[in-house]
Amino acid sequence: MEIDSEVTRHKVNKQVRELMEGEKGKDMRKKATEWKRLAHEAIAPPAGSSYSNFENLIQSLLLVPNQF
Repeated sequence: MEIDSEVTRHKVNKQVRELMEGEKGKDMRKKATEWKRLAHEAIAPPAGSSYSNFENLIQSLLLVPNQF
């Protein structure tokens, strides 16, 4: 949702109402809830993809000999 370069109280009011009460707002909240769920799954130990990737990175760094 965007407002063009001429921002008026009426346009802002219309956009806010659409987000709070309209179908676009409901769809956006539904998508945000789904993204939240997916983010939580991605970081959940031990099976989340982000958790696993981070764990693999740490293990790889621990196995690399100190080069300093």
